[in-house]
Amino acid sequence: MALLDEDPREIGGYRLEGRLGEGGMGVVYRARSVSGRQVAVKVIRPELAAGGDFRLRFRQELAAARRVSGAFTAPVLDADAEAGTPWLATLFIPGPSLAQRVASQGPLPAAQVRQLAAGLVEALRDIHRAGLVHRDLKPGNVLLAEDGPRVIDFGIARALDAAPLTSTGVVVGTPPFMAPEQFRRGTVGPATDVFALGSVLVYAATGHGPFDGDTVHTIGFRVVYEAPDLTGLPAELVQLVTGCLAKEATQRPTVEQLLAGFASADGPGLAATAPRTVVDAPGTVTGSAPGPVTGLVTGPVVVPEPGPPPVPVATPTAAAPATPTAPSFPPPQPQSWPEPQPPTAPAGPRQRRRWPAVALGATAVAATTALVLTLVLNQDDPDHGKPGATAGSSAAASTAATGPAAAPASTPPSPGAPATAFACAPAVPLRSGGGTSQGNAMKLWSTDYTKSCPGADVTYDSISVGAGYQGFLAGDLDFAVTDTGLTPEQVTASAGRCTGGKAVQLPLSALPVTVVYKVAGLDTLVLDAATVAGIFRGRITVWNDPQIGALNPGAVLPAAPITPFAPTSDSATTLALTQYLTASAKDAWPFQPDRSWPKGAAGQPTATKDLAAAVASANGSIAFLPATSTAQGASVVRLATGAGGTPVVPTPESAGKALESAKVVGTGADLTLDVYSAPPVAGAYPIVQLGSAVVCDRGNKPETLPALRSFLAYATGPEGQRAAATGKYGGLPAPLAERVRTSLRDLG
Repeated sequence: MALLDEDPREIGGYRLEGRLGEGGMGVVYRARSVSGRQVAVKVIRPELAAGGDFRLRFRQELAAARRVSGAFTAPVLDADAEAGTPWLATLFIPGPSLAQRVASQGPLPAAQVRQLAAGLVEALRDIHRAGLVHRDLKPGNVLLAEDGPRVIDFGIARALDAAPLTSTGVVVGTPPFMAPEQFRRGTVGPATDVFALGSVLVYAATGHGPFDGDTVHTIGFRVVYEAPDLTGLPAELVQLVTGCLAKEATQRPTVEQLLAGFASADGPGLAATAPRTVVDAPGTVTGSAPGPVTGLVTGPVVVPEPGPPPVPVATPTAAAPATPTAPSFPPPQPQSWPEPQPPTAPAGPRQRRRWPAVALGATAVAATTALVLTLVLNQDDPDHGKPGATAGSSAAASTAATGPAAAPASTPPSPGAPATAFACAPAVPLRSGGGTSQGNAMKLWSTDYTKSCPGADVTYDSISVGAGYQGFLAGDLDFAVTDTGLTPEQVTASAGRCTGGKAVQLPLSALPVTVVYKVAGLDTLVLDAATVAGIFRGRITVWNDPQIGALNPGAVLPAAPITPFAPTSDSATTLALTQYLTASAKDAWPFQPDRSWPKGAAGQPTATKDLAAAVASANGSIAFLPATSTAQGASVVRLATGAGGTPVVPTPESAGKALESAKVVGTGADLTLDVYSAPPVAGAYPIVQLGSAVVCDRGNKPETLPALRSFLAYATGPEGQRAAATGKYGGLPAPLAERVRTSLRDLG
């Protein structure tokens, strides 16, 4: 990745050559020393360096990290903790991360996982011998070099003999790979790294983690109380993994015991000499893989303690008993659980979640910083367990609204979410209408909601957004749905409909807008905002243009002409694309955001309903479509966003992630969002149509207001968001969903 204009060109005597990644702690650059030696330089964010105790902690951890010099770690070569912007340089390791390797080529064979495990155990031995606990061992922090794995990123590692400098009640780590004691008490030790090792090996062998979940709360609950999900784990790895994943730290094998297990299976010398051939050569990264949950969780993580698990920990599901030739590792120990009452926890099936990848360049020290989690107990949440409590970032479990009108959710929520986030209302007809792009989501919601609330009557007319809003103003519709937002003039006009109030917008979902193309022999294509702008402005006209080639190294690009298609009619899809290009490619896109295609832009005019067929029938073509539309035989572009990591594929998860940094620009009950002015977020798909309900903050019809609140609370709750994802719609981040439900309670 090329350097940005604002990036420095030299740090500490090292000449910077490009970006390798970016995360919460800083930016990682590829650099060279005066002698030509390649290094990876991590530059700490200025706001972190300004913290009162940061430099002291940074100095302590640098001193500890420099004591690690094993063959399976990336040593620290140089650093300056006193610089205006602190930095450190580590050895440059060529090779993909484990997360990239699994995302691009699938899980590793069992034999390679055992070789990987042996190398990681040796790395942990060297780390622990240096008096250090890594605290964030995960697939993104394991690089697969030709001569074996390397454990990288000591950014949150802690020296065993250093005074703790983190705040009381704060835990550092990446949730899917954290140990129970990190969630329970915030404590770490060598056994914490062993637990993370077990989770990493499950991911390497199966492509999923043993405790995947949709939220931090869900993951924490599963790590502390549930048996690991070992679906697909080869039999010969079961004994090794289950021992590492023991709930109690004292019941896990030590690193020395693990090394002895490898030595007993493979002959003398394994404990001292790890295997060198680990995985295949690096490949092109596609898809998504588990990675860190980015950002700061401002709500509490509720993993209540003490209490027994809701279900006894049983022998994890796996293929079969270990074979006699497998290494002899210490067996998993029986689990002991405290006696008091179990924590309130929702029942429901385990839902596997592939965390969005934040892949940091195939040769980097990982730039992502682990999540900081604030631990609180249930009693800190005054609404916990009360009837009608709704899901929020602070609740691991809430009791559903009760009463004669309540009905069970159509699908059981996952642990960490409330049993329901809504209560059924008296059955009265509820009428709505709006744009066609939100029609699929409304159909899914209305069908599911009526199953949950027998007798409910919800209809949606898929008409133009303007007509839907006009129907709302006329009083014919109880609410409208918009995917382009309201103008100030429309809000002013709503005073006649909303007696004593005005129209407000409540976010419902994010629908990705996909850039699709058809080029014979080119199945994978990466573009960025500037390149997309160049194509649709007519400045990039052939597929082997150097600008496209720079984003697709190694790809065979034909010298064929590019044929862009653009819609003739106004659409929310056009508005979303032009908003994206205006925000992300200002120099390459001179037009203003609009629902209509700009005059002077390139693109064969095509009826919106015919766009998919047009791009599917013409080789060399490119167009943009809502994710609910498909072009037969065409491929979807992956977008490089400049936020670090791999190019992003449009999925419900990546679309929902785009809303994490969106700014609420409305006031009171209005939650109008500004999606495009915020800096890009790693793993977030950058082109989305935001679907919002338009209601009155005052002056809704009294006879339908309970049903309106109930239905929209369902749509933005866990059940509705899961239903929307099946239709390719991205869900709302938990804090935003909670704000919507708070606004619903305030409607009059």
